[in-house]
Amino acid sequence: MATNTSICGICSLRKITLTSNFWCPQCEEALCDECRDHHKLLKVTQSHIPIPLSDYKSIPSFISDIQQSCIYHNEQYQQYCLEHALPICYKCITDHRKCNVTTLEKVIDNVKTSEQFLDLESRIEDLLQNIDQIKKDRHSNVTKIEETKTRLVQEIRHKRAEINKRLDNLEKHIIKRS
Repeated sequence: MATNTSICGICSLRKITLTSNFWCPQCEEALCDECRDHHKLLKVTQSHIPIPLSDYKSIPSFISDIQQSCIYHNEQYQQYCLEHALPICYKCITDHRKCNVTTLEKVIDNVKTSEQFLDLESRIEDLLQNIDQIKKDRHSNVTKIEETKTRLVQEIRHKRAEINKRLDNLEKHIIKRS
């Protein structure tokens, strides 16, 4: 996540402080309303889809922390190396000449329909069902423990009453004898 998403990054470069309302995932930049409008008009960024800042802030950090650009060349990922299973920029291609490289778009297009995704989805569904069953079992166990506790306390009180009655009878019997 960016260090300061509350201030428009473009305005900040112009020494203007304006509150941002949008986040451009492709540029990794916070945008005010005016800069978002300009962002939509520029040829280079018109395909970008800025999202409301509130939506961006609600994304879990393990997702928002995913690097969008190459750490070595500071360029956006465009390609994907199938051998190393990692996104690469155009400058990285020289290091992956012997690898099977495809466009990132091709990899992304097939993700939701791939066998691995469907398998993962199925496994997560099974896991959620198991978690639900564990919760039900746990609740059932807690209920049974409470019922057992109540029953045992009643049995103890009953035995105590029987013992007290027996002791009272013994005491009366001893008093009568003396």
